[in-house]
Amino acid sequence: MNGVIPIDEMVNGQGGVRPQWRRLLSAISDLGHQELLARQQQMALALADQTGALSSSSSSGAREALESHGGSGFIGAQCDPIPLLLKADEFSRLEAGIIQRARLQEALLRDIYGERSVLADHLLPPALVWANKGFLRCGEVDSLRPAEHYFISSYAVDLVREPDGQWRVLADRVRQANGLGLALENRRQMTRAIPELFAGEALQRLRSFLERWQDSVQKTGMGETANPALLTPGPSSPFWSEHVILARELGCTLVEAGDLTVREGALWLKTVRGLRKIDALLLRQNADSIDPLELEGTGSAGVSGLLDAARNGSVRLINDPRAGFVEALGVQSFLPGIASRLFGETLSLENVESLWLGQPDNRVFLEQLLFGRSQPHQDTIDYWAIASAIGEDLPAQRLATLDEKQRMLLWEKVRTEPWRYIACREPLASLSPCVGDREIVPRSIVLRMFAIQDENGWSVLPGGMCRVFESGEAITAGPIGENQPTKDVWVMVDENFSLQETSFSTPYPLAIRRSQGDLPSRAADDFFWLGRYLEQIESGARLLRVVMTHMSGTEPSPRELADIAVLMRQMRTMGLVQEAPVPAYGYAGMVRGLFAIGGSDGFFARVLRKIIRLVPELVDRLTQDVRDFISHRGSAILKMIDQRPRRTDPARMLDQLSGLTNDLLLYSATLSGFAAESMVLSGGRQFLDLGRRIERASSVLLICSGVLEQPDVYQRGRMEAALRLMLQLCDSVITYRSRYFGVVQPAPVLDLLLLDEDNPRGAAYQLAALRDSLAGLASDSPSMPEGQRSASYELADTAENIRITLAEMVASVVSASSQDTATAALPSALKDIQAAVLQLSEQIGRSYFSVLNSPRLVGIGNETAIDMDGAVT
Repeated sequence: MNGVIPIDEMVNGQGGVRPQWRRLLSAISDLGHQELLARQQQMALALADQTGALSSSSSSGAREALESHGGSGFIGAQCDPIPLLLKADEFSRLEAGIIQRARLQEALLRDIYGERSVLADHLLPPALVWANKGFLRCGEVDSLRPAEHYFISSYAVDLVREPDGQWRVLADRVRQANGLGLALENRRQMTRAIPELFAGEALQRLRSFLERWQDSVQKTGMGETANPALLTPGPSSPFWSEHVILARELGCTLVEAGDLTVREGALWLKTVRGLRKIDALLLRQNADSIDPLELEGTGSAGVSGLLDAARNGSVRLINDPRAGFVEALGVQSFLPGIASRLFGETLSLENVESLWLGQPDNRVFLEQLLFGRSQPHQDTIDYWAIASAIGEDLPAQRLATLDEKQRMLLWEKVRTEPWRYIACREPLASLSPCVGDREIVPRSIVLRMFAIQDENGWSVLPGGMCRVFESGEAITAGPIGENQPTKDVWVMVDENFSLQETSFSTPYPLAIRRSQGDLPSRAADDFFWLGRYLEQIESGARLLRVVMTHMSGTEPSPRELADIAVLMRQMRTMGLVQEAPVPAYGYAGMVRGLFAIGGSDGFFARVLRKIIRLVPELVDRLTQDVRDFISHRGSAILKMIDQRPRRTDPARMLDQLSGLTNDLLLYSATLSGFAAESMVLSGGRQFLDLGRRIERASSVLLICSGVLEQPDVYQRGRMEAALRLMLQLCDSVITYRSRYFGVVQPAPVLDLLLLDEDNPRGAAYQLAALRDSLAGLASDSPSMPEGQRSASYELADTAENIRITLAEMVASVVSASSQDTATAALPSALKDIQAAVLQLSEQIGRSYFSVLNSPRLVGIGNETAIDMDGAVT
């Protein structure tokens, strides 16, 4: 390879521009480099917003990093604005080669898990089978009806164009075939962000391919409409964005292993209204971890009994978990001989040159490379790497980077277990123009193309995705890098191309649904806690605003200091502070104590981060407007908190806190409006509302008990001050004044705050809403199991009983000879009722969210948590 230079995709062999690039180059020239760079950043932001990628970062500067100039500033996937162009005839040749290769691998899998003739005929060494990490001993193919089962339903292949102009296979992707969702989103974002490039271009469309796959996934083996789901490891996966997009495009429910269970040989999704059968499961989790009963994988949790359900034919696994066997690089090097044996054909798409080191001649070749002896075929160590031949998740070792000691260690490993390793020639991949930091530059590319198999055979996506490699970066068979740029791939239409509509079978009529009974328990739990966190923000901000009202202006009077002392204790009770500032600190000391609440480590910043971190979990359940507001506005508030001055005068501190409380109250109110206007009641909004009602009822009861608990509150002057403080903290001053003018007495105040079901700031309103919502969960769900239906009604009765207890308590105050004295005796009873509300929250969790394995924080200012069984940890 000495003196060989890579092919430039844009330039032909005579130094001229290829015909398909001419019109596109004109459009690129008109836009200019700076405009293309700006469009690239717009696409990166749009892609992050679509999938919640921004929200997964706890840093409030995530968006600023995305918006900064230069490729190194991007977080997550970015699409280069200049596509790769393929002529129609070139795509046709690639299409034929990909289909041939996919057919071969399907046939090889059937043979390996069936007759194993390739082993009997010595076409594949046994070591590449029995030691192969993708070879799973989990049943034979005969246990499934061949006509209804494919090992490979979706397939991807990485291709490189080498200096001789030929496309060669770098790697096959059958276990997860990641990248199709990103390819679809790249095309969508390119169309929106840079429409100028598409003007006058005749491209083959992607939609028919997607519709064909969606139709295949949505049907069961009996021809009926299926209930498909996509199994993902969750937001922690580097391919989370891909999973979100793909589930949305294919109409699948996005699930994690904990959302699923196997009962009576079938796979079920745990929802808030009972179990829903899953007929097809797209696997985007490592195959060796999907079923802990039969496999020994580590990492992500699996679904016990999943493989048994698949053998029973009750669920289709896409792709078959055993299909990963053919991905091993050692197996790929033997495909030409296997193709000749099984099909009598020569592979039209060859592999990048590789040598299995289980063969003695190949080890001799490696020894010559490592230790500088005569170089056959003028090869040098610079172009070779050692990788796993049996599918182990190990990085390739580039020989050129090893010193003498490292080469000796590597050689000892190879000599000891040569069958584990393969020597691969690093390809000199073709170059394509890319938008760099300062100019358009050539970069090496790897083309990934996609195919699907259904009852009509194989189909190849007329497009794909390119991985872009920086100068000097090794071209490897590894997965898509987390921050690796990609390109859209355009397949041109020639004059002989005619658009043919794919014929799809007519699905069974869909039954009308008015509810979203398939809401997974995990998603319901996330909505529930989103509601609780929002209410914690609002109640904390209202409390802080009342405190600042009492401290504004000059030094507080003795009476105001008494109220401030009560409010400070209330702040500690509600978790805003660990140690409440007391009047003895002096006015400036109290202000500094309050100022810390709004700091980067304070109450509001902690809760905001919890809210923002929930967005990736709910990205497939929230509209883009809601996701944008939660993430972007929340990050803006966090940025403001981080950038405020650390030390300033008390008046300035109170001004800044006042601005923060206003922003937080507006944030909470806006999200409440989004939920009311954008989310159907029977979906996530119902559980978001349950969380808010639990938190607000608890807050009102805490406020009333805390304010009434002060010493000598039964005295006339102190009782009136306490009642006014309760009305302020519960945002009910105007309502009370409109009913009773300026006269403040215990019974009317308690009635408004604890019994009035028309007061949205009172406890009774929250309890009535909880009662009605919990009863509605049962009555609106005829498919809910009887036991869970009864539990829902019991929870509704519990909420009603708490309301009745409040009514009886207030009635005792009304009938008392001294209302002040009777009211002063209420704190203990109010605390008991507040504890009953929190117990109701735990019961809701056990009834609807028991799918979860991880604890949730129930106190912002402490580390107390409740596990899935309700035990305090």
